[in-house]
Amino acid sequence: MLYIFEMANNHQGSVSHAKKIIDEFSTLAQEKNINAGIKFQFRQLDSFIHENFQSSDLKFVERFNSTKLNHDQFKEIIDYARSKNLKVIATPFDNESLKWIEEFKIDIIKIASCSNDDWFLMKEIAKINKKIVISTGGNTIDHFKKVHALFKKYRRDFAFMHCVGEYPTDTSVANLSRITALQNEFPSIEIGFSTHESPMEKSLTPYAVALGCSIVEKHVGVETENIKLNEYSLTPAQMSSVIDEIRFFENSKHGVSQKQTKTLQKLKRGIYVKRDLKKGDVINFEDLYLAMPVQKGQADASMMDDEWGWVQRKNNVVGQVVQNDITAKEPLMTDSIVSDMVDKKQLAKIKTMALSSLEEANVTITHSDNIEISCHYGIENFFDTGALIIDKVNRAYCKKILLMYPNQSHPTHHHLRKEETFELLSGDCKLILNGRIIELQKGKPILINKRVPHSFSSEKGCVIEEISTTHYKNDSVYEDLNISKMDVSDRKIKINLIDASVFDYGSGI
Repeated sequence: MLYIFEMANNHQGSVSHAKKIIDEFSTLAQEKNINAGIKFQFRQLDSFIHENFQSSDLKFVERFNSTKLNHDQFKEIIDYARSKNLKVIATPFDNESLKWIEEFKIDIIKIASCSNDDWFLMKEIAKINKKIVISTGGNTIDHFKKVHALFKKYRRDFAFMHCVGEYPTDTSVANLSRITALQNEFPSIEIGFSTHESPMEKSLTPYAVALGCSIVEKHVGVETENIKLNEYSLTPAQMSSVIDEIRFFENSKHGVSQKQTKTLQKLKRGIYVKRDLKKGDVINFEDLYLAMPVQKGQADASMMDDEWGWVQRKNNVVGQVVQNDITAKEPLMTDSIVSDMVDKKQLAKIKTMALSSLEEANVTITHSDNIEISCHYGIENFFDTGALIIDKVNRAYCKKILLMYPNQSHPTHHHLRKEETFELLSGDCKLILNGRIIELQKGKPILINKRVPHSFSSEKGCVIEEISTTHYKNDSVYEDLNISKMDVSDRKIKINLIDASVFDYGSGI
């Protein structure tokens, strides 16, 4: 999540007051431990305003002139913001101000809603290799298809921000549904929210975050005896409350109970045996019954099925072999069961097909690669659901090779922390990104932002290169709760593709 603190003209043309705003909002960012930046507005007023109107009483001309900062003043303030560990963000309103973007080494460029169809300015910004955030107020989705094409042409890292250009914005015209419309139309880029509702109104920002926005922008300032804020800017205390509301939502959405497993286990029924079982007996469904309580180490109701169904074979006690005598009415303990968890014929087939596909894609594997089979519904169903994953690098950046088999699919999921790109190396792949179908093409990487639901499948099989930020254990959240409930070790198998068949359960990351 990126927070943009829009200073605008709230510095009142004063370097000291600008520093005061930076002091208070950098302190807020540190206290809340958030990724934040302070935003400035650049205008070269001598040319930005027509010479005949330089001294007019037009509202905006008066405001710009009364809050004007010169080059050296901006440099002093920007250096000060960096010293306070804030990102530096700027909105250039004219082409002449672009020189300051480079000179001041601005981290992120923001394009204002009033400029999103100023093609003379937009085309020059598109040539600058920086993160670019574009407000969408006042224009149509069709217009932003053209904007999208422009910035994609230059391979820029850019985002769209839903915005309503009323100051302040009445919540009745906030049109938050447009966030979803932007996500559906542009699934491969970040969507943010720039908002101007009054601080006297309930903040809309948490709702925008709930809809999937990962960038939020709000006008901010600091009041003094002589300086009062406008109707849509927030004080540090008001911004703090907004951040707390967003955190409340994020914790509620992504927080995972660490106690529920033990609590629910106590309420389950345990598996008990109806008759005496001898070492070497095969367990039949008719040999078992269910009753409370579940004792420590005892198999429970989730591990009992009369035929193959949603119970994974490695967890299903029916059909397994007893390795010690058990007396009738005693609990069936998990360490009393022998299970052949590895179908070596299935794994040998997986290995043979993988080597052929990787050779076709010109992908070389080495002993240092970590290779695993991801089998979300068991190894028996791998060729329907799953993928083979080769970890090449996992540092601040991460590189993986994903291999899909013919008619195989990977379930819908999202990542809490990881941002990734997919690029097709060979074969065919259909990526479903936030509900939109994208056919991957060679040489055209597709960005998948964190927390964006996605799945993928292949008709003839494929090899994909994934480049991402760091991969973390348990960072994948699956739409199918049956998968999310599983321990990673229950759906990962380490495989060695170089030497003789070597397989190991429970070694997935």
